Amino acid sequence: MLLRRQLVSVRQLDERAGAYHRDQHFRSRRLPMLPFTYDTLQDRFAKVRPWAKNAIGDATNRCAICMGYTLQITPSGDDATIKTIMSGAVATSFGRATDLAGGPQPGVLPGSGGPLRGLSKLLFIRASELLPRVRRVYGDPDIEGVCKDVTPEVLGRRGVLYLENCYQTTGDKTFSFLFFQWTNGDHWDLFDGTNVVAQEQRLAGNTHSGQLYFWQAR
Repeated sequence: MLLRRQLVSVRQLDERAGAYHRDQHFRSRRLPMLPFTYDTLQDRFAKVRPWAKNAIGDATNRCAICMGYTLQITPSGDDATIKTIMSGAVATSFGRATDLAGGPQPGVLPGSGGPLRGLSKLLFIRASELLPRVRRVYGDPDIEGVCKDVTPEVLGRRGVLYLENCYQTTGDKTFSFLFFQWTNGDHWDLFDGTNVVAQEQRLAGNTHSGQLYFWQAR
């Protein structure tokens, strides 16, 4: 009987310990990961969106430019930048663009020996290349998974959203046909708890099978 009681006690302790760790994991997933309030993100996002539209026009996806600025991350290594696409109409419109208030400052640190970098080299242009940089600077997302499956966890929270394969690029449209549609476009945006801000669309009830990544604001 004593042995049985000891076994029951050990089992109860294990169950309690498991419940404690599950609870701690549950809580840790809900700790804000970004060091910004949502209002700060919203202000920066609202400031950069019209600038980006004027700087490179409507024909190019601007979400990486806007979110890189909003999260204060600049490209590094072989990341594509606005400089990568600087030709034709983009070069013309960018040349007429006003200063980007609060944006990355062209130049280098004194004594670094690095080449001078203009503003066009300090802003991302490819959404997919921003993802590993955000992970490196701010850590893994608070919520990650197939969009339609994890959406209920995201609803009611505010922060930064990244969706993979959520819209058709120009190339996708070229290689798609009636019964087979390519959808490889990725998108960065703010999420206000209900709506995907720039897209002005509700997230609830979506059937999207691509990956969703979400970083919660403070």
